[in-house]
Amino acid sequence: MDFKKSILTVSIILMILFSIAILMSPISAEDNAPKGFETYYMRGYGFNVPSSYKLVDEGWDEVNHLNYMNFQKGNNFVNISLERHSSSFNKNVMDGFSSFRLNDEKLYKTSISGITGFYNKRNKVKTFVFASEDDMVYLHVKGPKVSNVVSSINQRDYKPYHNSEYDFDDDAYYESDAFDDSFDDSFDDASYYNYAW
Repeated sequence: MDFKKSILTVSIILMILFSIAILMSPISAEDNAPKGFETYYMRGYGFNVPSSYKLVDEGWDEVNHLNYMNFQKGNNFVNISLERHSSSFNKNVMDGFSSFRLNDEKLYKTSISGITGFYNKRNKVKTFVFASEDDMVYLHVKGPKVSNVVSSINQRDYKPYHNSEYDFDDDAYYESDAFDDSFDDSFDDASYYNYAW
């Protein structure tokens, strides 16, 4: 009887642990999307767009150096643009701003779905701009809530790729260059002193 109790106890403990593991598993962007929305990815970021909206245009803007996706249903739309590795802005820089100007529109610092960015609403068009690492995201939304569009995104802090004065490649180049210079100098010295090689 004790053997059966032990097996039953172990089975219950394993079931509880298995249930906890399932509950703690990371939620995918699709699972986090609001009901009636589909998730589209751009450079690893998940943007939620109403299922009834159609993708009307996507690609790369050579002039502004932006990836973009544009969705539309009637007069409503979700326009997403993403500037990769922005040379001017990153999350650390943007966190220091209290407002941000985009063309002729002033955006004000706010947090939407846990993302710190800059927002304004004008003529029913909501504009939300934010940085994640050193990527800049520009949203223009008419229709759905911005909080639904960005609810699947985890904003990432900016961490410089090279914290030291020079990295391994620079170090290898420096040492290689120093070796080449010393080798060249030895030939120069040899010719100056008429050494026979």
